[in-house]
Amino acid sequence: MNREQEQQLVDYYSTADKYIRSQLHSNAHQSVFTKENDRYQWLVLEQKSQSEVEVRQTDNHGTITARDNYELTRDIPKCVGVERLCRDVNMQIPFNADEINIIYQFGEQSKSETCVKLSAILPQVKDSDTKQIVNFTLKKLNALSEETCAELTATTKKRKIAKCDHSIRTRLAKAKEQSKQPTVAERKKHRTHSKGKGNMDL
Repeated sequence: MNREQEQQLVDYYSTADKYIRSQLHSNAHQSVFTKENDRYQWLVLEQKSQSEVEVRQTDNHGTITARDNYELTRDIPKCVGVERLCRDVNMQIPFNADEINIIYQFGEQSKSETCVKLSAILPQVKDSDTKQIVNFTLKKLNALSEETCAELTATTKKRKIAKCDHSIRTRLAKAKEQSKQPTVAERKKHRTHSKGKGNMDL
């Protein structure tokens, strides 16, 4: 994991209180970020393999509230697993890709706003598979605390926006590169011109 990938991951989880890299707790296998004047709220980026990183986030009691897994690609890190701490039971609730997409589309700043919105769209959903996804998402979000739900929504949106921005930048770079390449007509004209030069007396 290079510093650019590391910073991208930290940005997903950063709020108004920025995370600061802890030289004391970081080592070759993990990068630890803490918040100023807080001994318990950590963001840990642990390298599981050359291409895999697990991100753990703790609350102000030191309890792990978020556990996400990323695959390091040549582009931005790709999220391949999302888990959040259940409010009443000490267990992590997994969210699949479809549920994360629902949160991205309909997630609001607060848990109550998000759940109200999802409940409102349920009667309008005709497809049974989609209705089931919305139902599961709603149940899982209801099992989270207010803070964890808000963090999940914010992180999901930041991750999706970063992916869209990267895709746009990539397409623009390709378009710019292609605009520099001569067209078929220009190449043909250049070849004809070169032939003409070859027959000139020097």
